Amino acid sequence: MTFYDQLTLRLAQWRQCFPGATPEDDDLPPPTGDARHPVAHTGVRKLADEDSVARWMKNKSDLWIQPKVDGVAVTLVYRQGRLVQAISRGDGLRGEAWTARARQIPALEKVMTGELADSVLQGELFLRRTAMFSSRLGG
Repeated sequence: MTFYDQLTLRLAQWRQCFPGATPEDDDLPPPTGDARHPVAHTGVRKLADEDSVARWMKNKSDLWIQPKVDGVAVTLVYRQGRLVQAISRGDGLRGEAWTARARQIPALEKVMTGELADSVLQGELFLRRTAMFSSRLGG
């Protein structure tokens, strides 16, 4: 379980202790923006334990598994090989336009060729740091 997931679980437990309390952040507007995602940017449903994962995997084949990375969710749109749009996750349908800033990230591909020349990619942007707290915990 990631550090973020642990904190989210702890917050849920604390809220059960104070059922009448309304946290200040409950009044915040949902994340959104003016840029529309070409494909809805949805999350994945988390499974509680190893047995749940095994049951989910039982009838599946050709799975691709990668380590969990907590970063900033983003949609990248490439047209004719060029990065034309980078959008924050926002509410999943609309997000903030991050294209200008995304083009400044050295590790981000600005040009795609072949099958990826016209594509929509969704994933996480993250900064790899060896001295971060999570790296000491194996993250």
